Amino acid sequence: RMAMQRGSAHGYRRTVQQERSYRSERVGQDPRHEAEIGERYSEGLHGRELHRLRDLYGGHVCMALPQLCQAAQHTDDRRRLQVPMMPPSPGMEEDEDVDGDGDVDAADESADHIYRSLPRFWVQYDHYTMANYPDVVSRPRVQLLAAHSLAGPWDKLYDKVGDDESFYPPQPVEMPAPKDFMDVDEEQKRSMEVVSANKLTISPTSCFGKRGPMYVVACAVNQSSYDDGSQWKNTKGNNRFQPGQKVMPPPFNDRCIAVAGRCGHACEPPGDRTPMPHCLPNGYINISSLVGDLPIKYNRVTPVFMFVYVLLFGFAVKIIMLCPGIFAPYRHCAYYDPELTESLKYILVVGVTGGGDEGKGTMIRNTIGMVSGLPPACRCRFIVCNNEEGHRLEMLTCWEKFCKVIGAMPNPGGTSYEDNLREFMAMWCEETKMMRLDSVGAKVKQLDAKILDRLCGKTTLAKKKKENGWAAMGQALAPLEAAIGVLEQDLGTDYNKFQPMTPHRDYIRDWVPPDPKSTALRMHFTSRAKPKEDPRNIMVQHVAVGTWYYKVPPNATPKDWLRLRQDCHEMVYAQNDDDDINAKVPLRSSHGKAGGLNFVDNYITIVNDRPENSYPNNDQNEAPSLYAIADARHQFQPDFFISCIPCFFQENGDLNRRVGFTQAPQHYPEYQDKFDYLDNNNAQFFRLNAMIRNCCGGVSSCGTNGMWQLANRDNTTIWQRRLKRVRDRDSRLRTEQIEREQFHTSCKIEDTASSLDRVLVGEYSHFVNRKLSYGMSKSPEGFLGAQQRWVEGAITLCLQWVTQNADAHGQAKKNGPLLWCVIFAFIGFVYALIRLVTMEYTSSVLVSAGAIKETTYNDWVRKPLAPVIEWIFDTLMTIRGGHSPNSYTYEVYEDMTLQFVVWMGTCSLCFLLLWIFTNMCKACQRFIVFPNEMKWWGRLVISFDNLTYWVWFWTSFFWIGFNVYLATTPSTFHFNNIGMMSFMLAATILNYALIIANSMRFSIMESVDANEIAFLSMDNIWRANQLFFMVGPIQGFSVFTGTKNFLSYLLYGQDIGGWAGGDLTQVSIAIVKYWTTTLIISAIGCWVYLFASNPTPTEYQSRRPGCIIFTFIAMDVLHPCVYLWTVSNKFSAEDAKKMTCVQKLTSVGWWKSCLATAILNETLTNIFRYVAPAYNFMLPILVFYNATFGVSGGFTLVAVGAGH
Repeated sequence: RMAMQRGSAHGYRRTVQQERSYRSERVGQDPRHEAEIGERYSEGLHGRELHRLRDLYGGHVCMALPQLCQAAQHTDDRRRLQVPMMPPSPGMEEDEDVDGDGDVDAADESADHIYRSLPRFWVQYDHYTMANYPDVVSRPRVQLLAAHSLAGPWDKLYDKVGDDESFYPPQPVEMPAPKDFMDVDEEQKRSMEVVSANKLTISPTSCFGKRGPMYVVACAVNQSSYDDGSQWKNTKGNNRFQPGQKVMPPPFNDRCIAVAGRCGHACEPPGDRTPMPHCLPNGYINISSLVGDLPIKYNRVTPVFMFVYVLLFGFAVKIIMLCPGIFAPYRHCAYYDPELTESLKYILVVGVTGGGDEGKGTMIRNTIGMVSGLPPACRCRFIVCNNEEGHRLEMLTCWEKFCKVIGAMPNPGGTSYEDNLREFMAMWCEETKMMRLDSVGAKVKQLDAKILDRLCGKTTLAKKKKENGWAAMGQALAPLEAAIGVLEQDLGTDYNKFQPMTPHRDYIRDWVPPDPKSTALRMHFTSRAKPKEDPRNIMVQHVAVGTWYYKVPPNATPKDWLRLRQDCHEMVYAQNDDDDINAKVPLRSSHGKAGGLNFVDNYITIVNDRPENSYPNNDQNEAPSLYAIADARHQFQPDFFISCIPCFFQENGDLNRRVGFTQAPQHYPEYQDKFDYLDNNNAQFFRLNAMIRNCCGGVSSCGTNGMWQLANRDNTTIWQRRLKRVRDRDSRLRTEQIEREQFHTSCKIEDTASSLDRVLVGEYSHFVNRKLSYGMSKSPEGFLGAQQRWVEGAITLCLQWVTQNADAHGQAKKNGPLLWCVIFAFIGFVYALIRLVTMEYTSSVLVSAGAIKETTYNDWVRKPLAPVIEWIFDTLMTIRGGHSPNSYTYEVYEDMTLQFVVWMGTCSLCFLLLWIFTNMCKACQRFIVFPNEMKWWGRLVISFDNLTYWVWFWTSFFWIGFNVYLATTPSTFHFNNIGMMSFMLAATILNYALIIANSMRFSIMESVDANEIAFLSMDNIWRANQLFFMVGPIQGFSVFTGTKNFLSYLLYGQDIGGWAGGDLTQVSIAIVKYWTTTLIISAIGCWVYLFASNPTPTEYQSRRPGCIIFTFIAMDVLHPCVYLWTVSNKFSAEDAKKMTCVQKLTSVGWWKSCLATAILNETLTNIFRYVAPAYNFMLPILVFYNATFGVSGGFTLVAVGAGH
């Protein structure tokens, strides 16, 4: 029996080793842990601790910790007492190592022994069927008997504790019962009930909570949620649930892993208790009232879709605005050299004056600047032309007296005349550049004495005598002093009293210096005919009833042009002119600024073709010319031309015929940035957007301060034919003859239209970011009228090109389809963005189209990216501390990442294909006219932006309406606020970093070249945000007026190139005044409604962000609103002193003065200009505390100023 027993023991050890191997593979138990437990057992781990381990491992301690059982078995074998002095069994050797304590040496462990006790064993009872009747114990009973032989006697090894119904397991015989023994009867043993480990009895001295129905709910949450501070709000610094804290209503299974509730009546007498529909008769809350189905939370609601679509549109427009910045600007000649002018036929600068505030003083100041720009040692003619559109005789007289001042410059001989002229004009320009329109404009009845001295040149001459030694010239200055006196008398007498010239006559004057060889300067005065027209007739561009025209014989030459114009007639109704031999040409085909510029161009072309103006070098006679434009209120500085002329030449000094024009910024020195309430300087455009566009040569002309390169043309004729706008009586479209046009006359923005022509033929521009011209602003509110005119012109020009009715010529008209390429590319880009956000796909559109096989795509894209995406996902989950209720699964993350990668890859592939195709066109540019460089595409994108920016006027209304909706209607959006905060913060930082980096980039370049800085300030960014919300109504109104103008142009041939500035300004001011006032009052109303509607805490948290964001918008437009309401107020401090308190309180002027003093002051302006950009950075932080801020303030990511 002993041999069999030992064999079983060894067999059991082999089983334990097998179990240990199994457990290590399946469970991953650390063997070092097992060794530690075994060692502890050998050092004294006995019965109770072993029982505890068995309970810990569910009774399978040997399977879980085989080393412990091996050590226990070995120790039990040694501890079982052997019979002392007993002879060995037959066939066995005597054990010499048996001592009195029964221990056996390890060396003799393999010998047979006789023990007094049984070894450790395990009894398992199988195939027991539980009886299905009540009076049966819950466990089967097994009796273990032991004997020294099969003959007996048999004794029980274990016995029960207590009676038959005890809970305790059997104990070894003769072992005393445990001290904590508790006897339980059979009924208690079979029953199941909740035994509370802790019980809390509340005995309040007053009512617990409000009187009436009371529900008490217990919610069990896991430890991670309980310790997560983000799960508990308003806990006053603690992460735990606080007494009195408000919670979300049922169902509770969205946050609780277990929930139960009791209900009852608090402080209510039995006869007057309120019904409790959710309370069961036993005092428990109905479980269906505590838990319920949890619907999946989606953001697929209309407000979110609108929000996302507008964000995508704004992002696409911002890409168009910023993408030209990826290129490097074109290089050009760095310095002016007189030799450069040998490549030019002439340099023409035109000063355009009209009515309104543009009188004699304005013209003189403008002409001083143009003459002061005479380039040193200029080797081509430098022509200054004053084009008077007002047709006023006094303007011609004043111009002639100014020319006498120029001709009276001292000329001792040689080149000293030009040197003296340039020195005198430079100082004269310095004396007059800071003049303002309110001191020299047409509304001034009499010039101030000091202003008069500076304007006529008297102060300049005095300084030249004192500072530059001109006093030594003596009598040589007498003619100059006399000429200045004559000019002074003209300016000081009847300053702004004008007499109109004969309306239908052209007035032209020329000035040549006394010694034509002493200087390249030539001066001209032009005032084209301005006949009176019957207001009953439509103002058209073709010959029709009510228009004036002249006849051109078939053999007419340009020399006959002015003479033919003198013989003009009015087309009278019912008096038909049947002359079929001579062509009828409208006398004034364009009533706008562009018509005057074309008139000057034609006249100067004729003048320079005269024999006396021919150059010895025939190449220069056929060379291109430069045409600069200086509006009357702008004064060129002496370095204007020497700064702009090098831009038309390559670095080696050769003329670059691909440069279409240059543009310098407009600058109004009387308005500092922080007091430029309506952004009259348009600073963000000139200091940021224009510099970004300059990277690809795509700066558009802004009219004044621009200089154009005009190719030499065939001057055998000055007339050209075009298709008539309207049909004749026989319903046929015929051609008509008009005067040659260089600048567009079919819309109000001739500068943008002419720029587009240059872009379509592949020419580019240069932006000279220097203050080369000082302007006199009409008034800041006049800028609003310009905004309306620009939008109307953009709408008209866009519709003209879309309907193929644009007034373009030659190759520009043939390349019109290039604009459609850009339009379709933009539509495709927007569609791709919407598809990326709103659709689910994991393959490229090329796979859907069959261009790439699915297997190829998986091998090239999915498989290589899978490890990377998984690593990124794991990293993000590690950073976030694991999954949270807002987390998404890996499959969702993988799909989103693949969608983005596919989208980026598709866009990159399209860009690569475009690059390859463009370079192929570059190799074949002799045979085809198509973009041959990527910068050309960049310029086309800019032109597309110029034509279509008005399409997005509604976005300002959307963001305002969206925030009003959020402020008045409770809304719920489901997204991770930390992710949204991170995205908005990163986008805001990148946006401002891009703005600042680009501005610094060009400012540093200009500082190196010219030691001049034009930096974009926070004021400019703030003003641009103001314009985004301020001019939305103007742009919306202009959409209707611009469409109306286009239809009039298309159907009736109406001349829409002119405008009435005063009318536009007054309409714009009225619109902005009432619009901004409405915004401010609405912001106040939102707050009043928020508190008056008594919202729940949840509704309050939902609606408050909309009120805050709307308040910031109202703060942005506060300055313009107050300025427009108070700018015309004439109330002064002296008036206030004469009034009593009652009179002041009833005086509108006094209230306007107080409002302007309180709002339009430097202190508040300084606060606003930093608070406004600051909230763009504060907004992402607020998203962390309230996710609704991320939706209500999303416009800050894409908002741009009016006209960009």
